[in-house]
Amino acid sequence: MKFFITHLRATRNGLLVMLAVQGGLFLMGVIMVVCINIFLNEDQDYAAIGSMMALMGTIFGGLLRGSGATCRYRMAVSMGHTRRSYLLADPLITAINCLLGFGAAWLLNRLELWFYGLLYPGWSCEFDISGVYKWWAVLLFTVLICAADFCLGAIQLRFGAKGFALVWFPLCFGPCILTTGLKAAKDGGSSLLAMIGRGVLYLAGLMSPAMLIAAGAALVLALVLASGLFYRKAEVRI
Repeated sequence: MKFFITHLRATRNGLLVMLAVQGGLFLMGVIMVVCINIFLNEDQDYAAIGSMMALMGTIFGGLLRGSGATCRYRMAVSMGHTRRSYLLADPLITAINCLLGFGAAWLLNRLELWFYGLLYPGWSCEFDISGVYKWWAVLLFTVLICAADFCLGAIQLRFGAKGFALVWFPLCFGPCILTTGLKAAKDGGSSLLAMIGRGVLYLAGLMSPAMLIAAGAALVLALVLASGLFYRKAEVRI
């Protein structure tokens, strides 16, 4: 418990930076919506883009925490704390940061919708992410972010910044590529993205939803266990 409090205080700046980035992205999104409605949009509707960008700030903020895992790990162990203490405390702090980030994003979502209600009375919201904030969705996102952060930290500790970047960029842009590929496949395209989409649809068709969930959970668990073993044996250099 003592180490948890010490580690929480030592890493609190990460949460403050994430919240600041969230606020900046939120303001950018709101300004974008207002400008679009002034100069481009001819319909009486709006989109909660600021809320979406704030939510993305939470997700990326949680994932980017893994980029500082090497420094946090070496600092903790070199100061006499056990690896086991670090492995228990650091993921828990990541989860706390994520939950606070999701809470802040939800408040910004309420604020944005209230602001547009005043600014555009009678207009409809064509894009709202309020449905994302169901308790099970927040919990699932938090668990996945903690697992990804934990594994990314292990990769950086083992392979350095280049190894982290090699995994980070596909993780960052992979969902966009996958979404585009699936759309291209459904539209009957013949591009490389369409081929990727068809391949994913084919593999998904071989397994039931329950099997896909079980396979995904098993993969995440295996990666977390492998990362934990590496943390336990990693060399500590000052």
